[in-house]
Amino acid sequence: MNRQFADDLETDLARGHVLEWAELYALDAISSEERWNIEAFLEDADPTTRTAFTERVRTCRETVTSAYATDQVEPPADLFERIVAQLPGADTSAAGSGLPASPSSVEEDDPASSATGGPGIQDELANRRSAKASMSSRAARWAVGAAAAAVLAVGGVTIAQNLQQTTVEQQVLEASDVRTEQLTLQAGGTAELAVSSKQDAAVVTLNGIPAPAEGFVYQMWRIPADGTAPVSVSTMTGDDVAGSAVTELPEISGFSAIAITVEPEGGSETPTLPIVAEIPLGA
Repeated sequence: MNRQFADDLETDLARGHVLEWAELYALDAISSEERWNIEAFLEDADPTTRTAFTERVRTCRETVTSAYATDQVEPPADLFERIVAQLPGADTSAAGSGLPASPSSVEEDDPASSATGGPGIQDELANRRSAKASMSSRAARWAVGAAAAAVLAVGGVTIAQNLQQTTVEQQVLEASDVRTEQLTLQAGGTAELAVSSKQDAAVVTLNGIPAPAEGFVYQMWRIPADGTAPVSVSTMTGDDVAGSAVTELPEISGFSAIAITVEPEGGSETPTLPIVAEIPLGA
């Protein structure tokens, strides 16, 4: 996977790298202005690019949905009342109905109340009722807030764990058997290789590679150890190799090297000789 893309949307759109933003678009992890710019870009893009972008968005959303899909279970009918009942000073009758306590229940608990009580007693009763209702309301809101916070906390941990899944590059670089090597390429620039047999993967980082001629791209190939036909990995434009370009290569067992050729835009089915760079994968 070619991970050489800019930090800002404008630069990527200018380079035609809109597909790199598909997952961020799908997860709504962009601003409304960036969303508008992407949609405006896609309106003028070729059908192949629009289809590829739509497919990546769909796949991302389906993956996230399936990852967090759970069997729905109806909670106990009295769950809310049981939560509120455990709060200090909570009135369970009020919490259960969502309404302030009834006047009769307050007056029965108040030895100073009577049907013939004076205005001062009635005012005191009104104040106590108001305070008790307010307490119940605060308790209910606190319970709802606490429950929501708990759900968000648990969900947040789950989301964070999924989003923090290590990439192939991280797995290789952190592997106990990782082997690294830097090669100077005949075409110019260098290639940094990191290989892990345990992870069955490699990472190639190209630095300072000159841009291919107008109308051409670099194409990377896996070279099978058994001498069969090379397998295409990816193509890279001049913008892709500007500065540094990282390519992750999972499942490298059975391959002896990585080769780079110059091909017409869009790439080729088979390598065009000569090979401009060859990176051995063997120890």
